[in-house]
Amino acid sequence: MNKIAISLVLGVTLSAALSACGSKTSANDKNFTVTVTQYFDKKGDMCLDPVTWPVDVYETDLRQQKLYPDGVAGQMAALEAAGLARGEDMELPGTFVDGKPNGLKVKVRRYTMTDAAKPYLRADAKKQPRLCWGRKSLDKVVRWADPAKVGDHEESSVIYTYTLSNVAAWARKPQVKEAFPVLGRTVDGERTQKEKLYVKLTPQGWEALGLND
Repeated sequence: MNKIAISLVLGVTLSAALSACGSKTSANDKNFTVTVTQYFDKKGDMCLDPVTWPVDVYETDLRQQKLYPDGVAGQMAALEAAGLARGEDMELPGTFVDGKPNGLKVKVRRYTMTDAAKPYLRADAKKQPRLCWGRKSLDKVVRWADPAKVGDHEESSVIYTYTLSNVAAWARKPQVKEAFPVLGRTVDGERTQKEKLYVKLTPQGWEALGLND
């Protein structure tokens, strides 16, 4: 093979390699950084589980609050301490299992949402409003699994660390972090806690599973 032929072969090989490296379908740091970033752009709000207000906390739960600080009594007490809920002791008519009145009175502590909580409410047409306390975004991609065939497409998983922004002051309170352990771990794990996102390969590139749910 002469020098011209060798040069042509090397040129084609190098061009193909560079093309593969620059492809949106390649499994690499650049593409997965874009994928995780797009996911958080759409689903980066960090929120508590939906709550149907008012919340009635019964005596049984109140007695177990110290034992189970992340139970309903502990959670409502934490929100009250943060100024997001207001509690009031009251008696409600007791009922049998079938819902009929039994003539007894039941003591509860009823919690309602305060005006201070309203700026943190987020909702869409399909879900109950939730109290949101910050946003999560990508810090860096740590590693990823080799893509594997699943049905008619390829999937992978991406390990990353994250940063938080617009974190509400109440979300950093120790009582709130204890009452809502997921919130606590997320706040305390910024830039250090590794999380996993499952992704799939589409004709347009990599996409987080559940991105459009």
